[in-house]
Amino acid sequence: MRKLLIIISMFMTFLIGHGKQSLNVTVEKGAKLPNFELKDFNRIRTKSRKIFNNGKPTLLVFAAEWCPHCHAELSEVQKFYEENKDKVNVAVVFTSNHTTLAKTKNFVTENNFTFPVYYDMERAIMNAFKVKGVPYNLKIQNSKIEDIHEGTITYDELVEFFHEPDNLLN
Repeated sequence: MRKLLIIISMFMTFLIGHGKQSLNVTVEKGAKLPNFELKDFNRIRTKSRKIFNNGKPTLLVFAAEWCPHCHAELSEVQKFYEENKDKVNVAVVFTSNHTTLAKTKNFVTENNFTFPVYYDMERAIMNAFKVKGVPYNLKIQNSKIEDIHEGTITYDELVEFFHEPDNLLN
């Protein structure tokens, strides 16, 4: 009987461990993104395709509340968002690395950021996108990566990043 319980226990452990599909993203221009879930500060889930497939290009930013380069960039992202939210989606994913949800919420509130924010509690999204440093920016259209910008980006660079021949932002 004991052997049977051990076998059942091992089988259940195997099923639980392999039942979870880990997110894996190819991060290169033209790569198609899989659908995944983003969780906001209240742990409300949003499917990525809802953001990435609504006809507008998306700025996906990976950031951290403790990062001075992110502080500088996110002020620029806020200005860009305010001026272009009808034409461009913005989604900022904060890492849980070296911080807490409470500190991150406080940072967003203190800076009056109004763009959509998400929190990567388990760092699964950051790991899937192979983010090595923040800030890290992706331009996405119809769930395909169109451009990648590692490091801080300014407002003017954001405008250029999303400039299209048909003057999308003009």
